[in-house]
Amino acid sequence: MKQLLSRTKGRILACVLRPGSSPALDSYLNGLERDDRNRVCVRGLDVTDVGQIEALKEEIEQSYDNRVDGLFNVAGVLGTKTTAGPEMNLKSIDQNWTEHQMAVNAIGPMLVTAKFAPLLKARKGRSTYLRTSGSKESIVVNLSARVASMSDNTGGLAWYTYRMSKAALNAGVRASSHELRRQGTWTIALYPGMTDTDMSKPFQSKMMKEKGLVFPVEFSVGRLLDVVERMEEDNSGGLYDWAGQSIPF
Repeated sequence: MKQLLSRTKGRILACVLRPGSSPALDSYLNGLERDDRNRVCVRGLDVTDVGQIEALKEEIEQSYDNRVDGLFNVAGVLGTKTTAGPEMNLKSIDQNWTEHQMAVNAIGPMLVTAKFAPLLKARKGRSTYLRTSGSKESIVVNLSARVASMSDNTGGLAWYTYRMSKAALNAGVRASSHELRRQGTWTIALYPGMTDTDMSKPFQSKMMKEKGLVFPVEFSVGRLLDVVERMEEDNSGGLYDWAGQSIPF
């Protein structure tokens, strides 16, 4: 959100699972200058609840000029060392956990994209663009993972259901890119690298931090937005890392 405020001029609709559950977010918002604070609206959204997704779409239709320029699907779940996943062996695979991973990491982002697609429409026909300000095209950004790459999976961590769910997301991004391109919307899957978030903390080590393998949030976000800003139509449907390097599926 911080970098979107500095890099863009439009309004930002920030969705969180439980509004008010993050003191850091509330503190940041309360510290913003009035003009910037007025650009941000926080809403609750569970991406596994299609009713909530549809309600948010209706709000955007009514209060945001029926227009979305950029959709960032960043919700995701990996697990901790006390949950059923990420699994280190086949015998650890749990049906409920697998379904939860799929719901949050793959089905949810694709449902959000599907429901918001009409709001993202940026082109009518082959050459008539509908945007009179900002970029001509709209964009859908999905956070994925390097471990989702089947070509890159040559050994190491098992993490079965996380790999499976993110690989499913990648398949959805590639498949939807063909349809979305016809309406002037590009879509991309991005791998942020090991970033210093609550999601990655259980899997960080002192050695990883000492070697610079754990990125500060500001660094990862900045590099990912750099990739988005340099994106061209040929990149739509692809999987790229934080440095803009293509990752094979």
